[in-house]
Amino acid sequence: MEKTTAVLLLAYGGPETPAEIEPFLKQLLRRDSLPSPMIQRVVEKYQTIGGGSPLPRICRSIREKLAAKLAVDKRQLPVYLAFRYSSPNIASVTRQMAAAGIERILAVSLSPHASLISTTAYFTTLEEITAELTLDLQPVKDWYRDRHFIDCLTNRITAAADKRSLNLTDADTAVVFSAHNIPASYLEQGDPYVREIKENITLVMARFPGCRHFFGYQSKGKAPGAWLEPEIENLLADLINNSIRKIILVPVSFAMDHMETLYDLDQEIIPAITGRHDVEISRIAMCNDDDDFIAMLSGVINNHG
Repeated sequence: MEKTTAVLLLAYGGPETPAEIEPFLKQLLRRDSLPSPMIQRVVEKYQTIGGGSPLPRICRSIREKLAAKLAVDKRQLPVYLAFRYSSPNIASVTRQMAAAGIERILAVSLSPHASLISTTAYFTTLEEITAELTLDLQPVKDWYRDRHFIDCLTNRITAAADKRSLNLTDADTAVVFSAHNIPASYLEQGDPYVREIKENITLVMARFPGCRHFFGYQSKGKAPGAWLEPEIENLLADLINNSIRKIILVPVSFAMDHMETLYDLDQEIIPAITGRHDVEISRIAMCNDDDDFIAMLSGVINNHG
């Protein structure tokens, strides 16, 4: 007899209101208390993008649209959503699924690439709770290399170029990919993050022969020790010094908008560079809950069986 199956979407999470910011930071940093100046700085950043993160709302929309798309694709599957660093958390949602009679979970991380702080952390938590509840866990992984996700990225790069009438093969033009920085020590622990991102970039750039491209890291944390390089600010400055004047910026490690795109890139990094240099920087639109991204997710779930 076929097991009762449902989809579980897993995401980073984020605070939607000012009151949720401190609990989110404590969960993220795994600390019982935080200095008030730190909390206030983060609150001020969120205030500039509307008071909270749009990511949970976007993820809820993805859940609703994906359920509808799966139904259209002749596969009626309930779709649940859980966050690693905010509510509803992975354990509570998994227990809710078990109580609803779900026996088999198709788990999909909404973070494109695996890392110790994102997808790997999601699945580690999920593996523990599904083992306790004796649920069949089927991870749906590696969608970053799916051709339809590559379509999502290439179409957005093309749209950004067309908006400014850019020829991507011009000598003064480049596509620059950014990814959230992580401690270098993660790679020593076997973290596949950088390898997966580089593979993703290779697949995208195969669609743009003759176009120059570069890769840097953004949103470096405060933890001590070495972090990955080059940092995106330094990379952009070096490119400008080498006569690159038109840049399409692709935050490749993010599928949805949140603090790192709306604040770090849009309000800090890009204005700081364009304010000092005669350069055009266009950030591509995130996939968010767009129809092509939903169709891609539906496809990888259906292909999983």
